[in-house]
Amino acid sequence: MQYKIKIFFTSNVFSDTEIGTNTKISEKYRKKIEGLWNILKKKAEIKIFDGRFPSESQIYSEIKKFNPDIIGCHLSHELATDILEDSEIFAIATATMGYNHIGKISGNKILITHTPGVLFETVADFTIAIIMTNLRNLVDLHNFVWTGKWTAEEKWDLDQKLCSKIDNKILGIIGVGQIGREVIRRLYPVGVKILYNDIFRNKTMEKNFPGIKFIDNYEEIFTNCDIITVHIPLTEKTKGIVNRDLLKLMKKDAVLVNTARGPIINFHDLLELLENREISINLAFDVFGPIEPIKPQILERFKKIKKENPNLRFTFIPHNASADADTRAKMNIMFLQDIIKIIESKNLDDLKEVHIIPEQKKRINEIDFRIKKYWEKKGLKKL
Repeated sequence: MQYKIKIFFTSNVFSDTEIGTNTKISEKYRKKIEGLWNILKKKAEIKIFDGRFPSESQIYSEIKKFNPDIIGCHLSHELATDILEDSEIFAIATATMGYNHIGKISGNKILITHTPGVLFETVADFTIAIIMTNLRNLVDLHNFVWTGKWTAEEKWDLDQKLCSKIDNKILGIIGVGQIGREVIRRLYPVGVKILYNDIFRNKTMEKNFPGIKFIDNYEEIFTNCDIITVHIPLTEKTKGIVNRDLLKLMKKDAVLVNTARGPIINFHDLLELLENREISINLAFDVFGPIEPIKPQILERFKKIKKENPNLRFTFIPHNASADADTRAKMNIMFLQDIIKIIESKNLDDLKEVHIIPEQKKRINEIDFRIKKYWEKKGLKKL
């Protein structure tokens, strides 16, 4: 008898009855999701957590009881190393581009897939939206009207509540992967001066966008730019990399933008410098550190800073940059397709089109993946 695989989804958001019926998603994507779920239900024993945000202890309990082979998760679901180590799980699929929420077991033996190349347009679009919101002071101006402060005495004045447009700014981009390049593609025609930093200089990009300039260090970008937007992954090397030394280089009234990962910015340093008035910068954040959601005590410190420095502009959004309906649907489709390909696989060659995380893909023939035992369970010859 052929072994039937067991899959645990850590949220009901992935299901055909949730995202698969969301009318904000195009019909063609809803039908695709429905079709993929029909395939999955035939091929696997499935357990779906009844809710969106299980705690770590709830995830651990479900894994112990159900003993899954594969886990489907997203960024809000922390999978601790000890939970994974003490399990039979051989693959984890995350419906996100980032995967720092997944613990690494010894030997890196659990196959991990993610959903790259899907959200770059919507995140770039969102990044530009919060930049413009901050430059034009839309949050404060909205609140000015919303709280009834717009009175006859404040009808209209030429020099009050002035803001600035983007085309006379210097934009600094930290990281020019797909999202960073898309930000450049969208803002370049406006005439913004663009400086960028990445691991390697991208001469093809410079040819396509004449005038953009590669900078081989963060310090020059933080010193010279009016807007700095971060588009690098969160790793041990990048955690807290935007620290006191870099923040103190920023121009007065410059805008720091983060739609990547919150802990890339050292929030301890940022808050302390703002509180001590050692820096006077504006913030446009969609992500926060050290953890999300933003801690109440950290939010209170920002509120106090704003109260004491009302001209500072803080645009804070609850990790929403990729929340375009069809983008989320496409991420879910890629996620489900990868799980099905993993179930149907017989050897490493069958995983070539699966979106395995880069550090595993580079070493795919070197790692002793647990999935090989699954192939044996299916009655296949050991490979």
